[in-house]
Amino acid sequence: MWKHIYMQWFSESWKTWCGRTILLMVLCIAIGCSPVPRKYLREADPKVTLTTIVGAPDLYQNKLIILGGVILEEEMKDGRLWLHSKNRPLDQDYRPQLPPSVDDPEGGWYWVVVENHQRFPPSHHHWADMTVVGRLIGMAPGKEPMLSLVYVRGWGLQSTHDAVWEDVVDANYIPSRPAGLGGGFTGGQP
Repeated sequence: MWKHIYMQWFSESWKTWCGRTILLMVLCIAIGCSPVPRKYLREADPKVTLTTIVGAPDLYQNKLIILGGVILEEEMKDGRLWLHSKNRPLDQDYRPQLPPSVDDPEGGWYWVVVENHQRFPPSHHHWADMTVVGRLIGMAPGKEPMLSLVYVRGWGLQSTHDAVWEDVVDANYIPSRPAGLGGGFTGGQP
């Protein structure tokens, strides 16, 4: 009798576990399990690495770049938050990994510039790794790339420190010129 009850329970538990696992896999495939939203994956070149940027920065100027890293230093300059980051090469799932060796050229440095830092997650002080999406805005002294941050996914030392941040601009607050007066806002006097 106990054997029959155990077998029935085991069969139902196994079916429940399989059903949940299949559902989770379908959801991951449908909505994607990447730490980077698809809109950025479509625009960025997945083959770009820190060494390719350093080797030919002019080719990547103002292009969307995806890098992995860890924040080692931060400072405020000109009202912006500057994060000095140690590169961590990304795996196929866009998760940062340690470089193969300490001498690997992918173990270099880059800067992340956060324009709208007021809403930046305070938990970034506890991030062990991050996946960064940004536009190359230039090279700092020492040939370190500077990225204007567009999106970041940070993984904390504890899961409570995990966070996502996106530099979202509300279209209602972008200045424009009425259609009858010519083109859109050019940054000069209207």
